Amino acid sequence: MIRRLSAPIVALVLAITSLVAPAAVAQTRAPASAVGKIAAVVNDDVITVADLQMRLRLALMSSGLPGTPENQQRLLPQVLRLLIDEKLQGQEAARTGISVPAQDVDRALEAIAGQNRMSTQQLFGMLKSTGVPQSALEDQVRAQLAWRQLIQRRFISQVEVSDSQVDEVVERLKANQGKPQYLVASIFLAVDQDAGEGQVRALADRLVSEIRRGAPFPAVARQFSQAAGAQSGGDMGWVLAGQLEPALDQVLSTMQQGQVSDPIRTLGGYNILLLRDKRTVNINTAGGVRVRLNQIVVPVPPTAPRNRVQTVVAQMRNDFSGVNGCEAFQAKVKELGVTANPDLGDVLLSRLPDALRQVVSALPDGQVSSPVRMADGVAVMMVCSRQDVGGDGVDRDQIRGTLAEQKIDMMQRRLLRDLRGNAYIDIRL
Repeated sequence: MIRRLSAPIVALVLAITSLVAPAAVAQTRAPASAVGKIAAVVNDDVITVADLQMRLRLALMSSGLPGTPENQQRLLPQVLRLLIDEKLQGQEAARTGISVPAQDVDRALEAIAGQNRMSTQQLFGMLKSTGVPQSALEDQVRAQLAWRQLIQRRFISQVEVSDSQVDEVVERLKANQGKPQYLVASIFLAVDQDAGEGQVRALADRLVSEIRRGAPFPAVARQFSQAAGAQSGGDMGWVLAGQLEPALDQVLSTMQQGQVSDPIRTLGGYNILLLRDKRTVNINTAGGVRVRLNQIVVPVPPTAPRNRVQTVVAQMRNDFSGVNGCEAFQAKVKELGVTANPDLGDVLLSRLPDALRQVVSALPDGQVSSPVRMADGVAVMMVCSRQDVGGDGVDRDQIRGTLAEQKIDMMQRRLLRDLRGNAYIDIRL
């Protein structure tokens, strides 16, 4: 099908930005003349100017980015692109008979609220106070759930990770004993015919600038990253030196814990990396000890002032004082209004970052840890049980899962690219 762009994207940015007050996008309302105006047509679906404005407000609010005119102008093309992608994803999901039950959307919204230590009613109240309708967040969540369901239905049965592939990773771990290993999160911004080099680089520069000023990396990743791991805050887990593309690997080798990289050009687009932790590969660390771990994290960006960190630490120490046992821990989390599940399940000690592994190794079962400063927050944790499973400390199930996720990510990117290539997309402003 023919792809047609009826106006340059720069004109679109200027047209939409002119509808938004420069002081704070969250406090404005769309003029009546803009409510029904069409921003883009995606096959048989329409994206209105009002839709675009609402999503821009939601993106700014959710990511913690200030609603300055410059941010609006830089971010709006990416927001439009994400809306177009959501239309394509929703159309494909509907074509294959996928629908998302209301209760699934409700549970996802509860999780989002819980991650921010608030109830869903408090979350909706915050949205309303900033001029964002509840439906804007619900639509975004519904589209994400439908796409995830589609990917699982279409690709999981096709993904096979053989024992030899797992063994290859294990052997690489053994060969890399004593070498660096990195706990990484990333934001990926694609460069293609819809989003040119200069436009995407400018957006990447803007995101890096705002993250370094204090915008939380996971929240920015959830709103703007185009990688499959976006909804987990861009988390990539532990990677070995040499495991990523050479350009990324080279930058990682020069980074310090908590540091955010400049935009890095790789095949397909720009990458922004956050080095959450760094350690030396030692697959025998902690042997085969597996723990059942509960944890709650209060997001605090790496750039937060010291007094902010001290305030959070004091509050968490006070909240969990006298809490003993995992049932009491979970009850306290619920009492605090956090709906996210604190139970991390069974975790191999050798998979934890060095700082956390030291804390957990020495922590008696059923006792709350002191607050621990992490790269992107402050955590308290509790060990519910532990078991010596023997072996060499390598979690082969985790390796198998990581390899499968990498394959699925590649498949979903290819599918979305094909959907774009076959769609009729008309940007009308």
